[in-house]
Amino acid sequence: MVDLPQAALEVFKFDAVDTTYYRIDSSHRGFIAGERALQPIFDVPVGQVRLGNSTIAGRSVRVVSGRLPRTASGDTPIVTVAETLIKRSTLTREILLVMVAPQLALLLAALVLARINVDRGLKPLTDLAEAIQSRGHENLSPVAAEGLPAEARILASRLNELFARVATAMQAQERFVADAAHQLRTPLASLLLHAEAAERAEEPQTRHRALRNLRTAIERATRVSQQLLILMRAGPAATVAGHFARLDLTALVRRLGEEWVPQMLAQGIDFGLAVPEHPIWIKGNGALLGELVSNLLDNARRYGRSGGRVTLGLHLQPTGISAALATLYVEDDGPGIAVGELDHIFERFYRSPGSPGEGCGLGLAIVRQISELHAATLRLVSEPPAGGSRFSVTFQAEPSPAVAESDSAPAVAAIL
Repeated sequence: MVDLPQAALEVFKFDAVDTTYYRIDSSHRGFIAGERALQPIFDVPVGQVRLGNSTIAGRSVRVVSGRLPRTASGDTPIVTVAETLIKRSTLTREILLVMVAPQLALLLAALVLARINVDRGLKPLTDLAEAIQSRGHENLSPVAAEGLPAEARILASRLNELFARVATAMQAQERFVADAAHQLRTPLASLLLHAEAAERAEEPQTRHRALRNLRTAIERATRVSQQLLILMRAGPAATVAGHFARLDLTALVRRLGEEWVPQMLAQGIDFGLAVPEHPIWIKGNGALLGELVSNLLDNARRYGRSGGRVTLGLHLQPTGISAALATLYVEDDGPGIAVGELDHIFERFYRSPGSPGEGCGLGLAIVRQISELHAATLRLVSEPPAGGSRFSVTFQAEPSPAVAESDSAPAVAAIL
């Protein structure tokens, strides 16, 4: 063992802040020197040290114990040193103040800047929302996209597209109401007039004539109403994808042609139906396409030559490896349409001067609107005075492996 002078011990224990304690123990003799209140760590292996925490006189200390190598006598001394935690606590606080506090300040500043940037970035969207909220229900004008970020410009563009569709639908409704009010006014007045004439008629012949006129007026009012409703159905609302489906145009044209046979025969018209044997597939609205065909046939029946010829046909024209055009046509040998009227024949309520019959001028307007709805091409070829008119509607055919190019020529299904 080594005896240290008291001065050396004082130097060892000197610390201006913390208090240092020591204790020396022997495995043979037990406590040798130092602070008895300091509890050593006895399970320290020879030549190693152990760290721990303890208390002396109510003060927390950090303890380190080390077992020295075995002496000649077989003894293994244990040296234990402890120190209070004032410097450590002070250092921890300084570290927190020097490192953590600036980090917290930077984090707070980053959060404030992020909030400012988010508010600034969302301001265009907020202004856009406020501008839309302040609008009246009738204001469907486009919203301004100037000054908006790219994402907000996309939103504004989609809103403008929506406003345009809604405005188109509202205009169609307003036009329908105006058309209905205008076109039904005359038939309804005629109904009232003929009904009053039937009530006043004293002779059976006069009453019978008034009732016949009343029936004619009812039929005309009914037809005008039906045509207006069809025109409304073929408006912007019909562009909803759910109204369109893959359909066989061949089957549709054949069925409609067969339904029109009795009417054509009743008027002595030589009616021909020329359709291919194979199906022709397109994407469309079957009900509206039926109205298109029926209006073309009715137009040919009304304005064609009495006892003349009308043909309903369909043929497929390949345009590429898997692309083809399906053309539906109705032709007659009537007097034809004057060149000056070709630009007006598809307008609403337009009727050629001197036209026979009680048409309302909506049939061909409906044909045009249904064609546009199906992205089809509508053509009219007329050759007066030689006569004859040919209305054709060309659709984009859907691919069909069952249809060979050699089968694209139409076959005559029925000539009546």
